[in-house]
Amino acid sequence: MAEECTYERIPREQAAEVLEKVIRFRDNHDQYERPDDVNALVRLFPGVKVREGYLLDYEIVQEGAITRIRPFARKINSAAEEDPLLLDVPPPELEGLSDQDAERLYQFLTYERSPGGLFEYAFFILELWSIRASWHEAEWLASTPVFTQKLFEELIDQARKVEQLDPPDWYGPEAALQEQGGKVRFLVHTPMGWERIYHLEISIAADGRVDQEAGHIFADLGQGDIF
Repeated sequence: MAEECTYERIPREQAAEVLEKVIRFRDNHDQYERPDDVNALVRLFPGVKVREGYLLDYEIVQEGAITRIRPFARKINSAAEEDPLLLDVPPPELEGLSDQDAERLYQFLTYERSPGGLFEYAFFILELWSIRASWHEAEWLASTPVFTQKLFEELIDQARKVEQLDPPDWYGPEAALQEQGGKVRFLVHTPMGWERIYHLEISIAADGRVDQEAGHIFADLGQGDIF
């Protein structure tokens, strides 16, 4: 029997502050070198910590025309080259879901056991897997979380077309702590392909792995930008 899920609302001011930092980081992350970029990213989320004595690092994985990263944790005093290569690379739709990721990354991450901490962890993981990625991550990198009614209404006003509109009762993120892990959802605007504002539904497993899927669509804005 599935565990009952009761969502709690995250203060919009807290969420907006984190989002502002993330957008600044996205705009300036090229000034960082590996692995300073991923460690600067995690510091934007006060509710998320790397295990003491470890830092984050990553490999750049090239799959044909696609470039992406495979993050992992290593001891602070060890060289990146001392870590074994991750040869079993899953396809993009399964990234972040393998046992290897739990062993090499998620077990070294902790988050505050609160709705706010769960939200920050989910947001951080989405951003982490997107660093240095190429076109297959373009939709997320071009997307913007929507945490306020003001931004929601601005996006509607700026849209070239509004084919369907169903404004939400709450514009900020929500999180549901469970006995192990939990769930997070928040509004996301994507201008890529099919432009829309929808609920991104995120599940956090007991071992820290994160899964995501698109939920309810609150605004269908028709044909968007092409990748």
